[in-house]
Amino acid sequence: MSRLRSFLLPIVAVSAIIFTASCGSTPDKDAQAQHDREAQKAGVAAEAAIRANSIAWSQAATAKDLDKVVSFYADDAVEMPNQAPAVKGKDNIRKTWGPLLAPPGPGLSWQTSSVEIARSGELAYETGNYNFVTIDKKGKTNDLKGKYVVVWKKQSDGSWKVVVDTDNTDQ
Repeated sequence: MSRLRSFLLPIVAVSAIIFTASCGSTPDKDAQAQHDREAQKAGVAAEAAIRANSIAWSQAATAKDLDKVVSFYADDAVEMPNQAPAVKGKDNIRKTWGPLLAPPGPGLSWQTSSVEIARSGELAYETGNYNFVTIDKKGKTNDLKGKYVVVWKKQSDGSWKVVVDTDNTDQ
């Protein structure tokens, strides 16, 4: 019997240690789980902020408010308009937006289809569709539809600004 006990005792002790270790949580697992929950919350908040910015930006375009439209861009942003050279910097972007807002008619508006946040939480991209409705000199309505991709970057103050803006027409 003592032989059996000396044989079983180490096996039972090792089994108990393994069972206890597998059932309990470790500080590393708890920290990772907490980090994952915080990252998910931050991602949800970032997506909501970007969607809200995009709505406000589209409303500014429809209102033909050039200053407000340009305010959504980072100072070093790049705009890549359809069938035109890339434009870098907020001042140059302002020059490309001016003629877009000038024609009579409802103007430019867009709607977000998706927003994806990078794991780092510092970059995101938005895709969607736009509609550009103008009225020519003869009173004819022109309706141009297309799609776009916008890259947003989180700024040091926590706000999101556009760093890359590109689009192309469906026609």
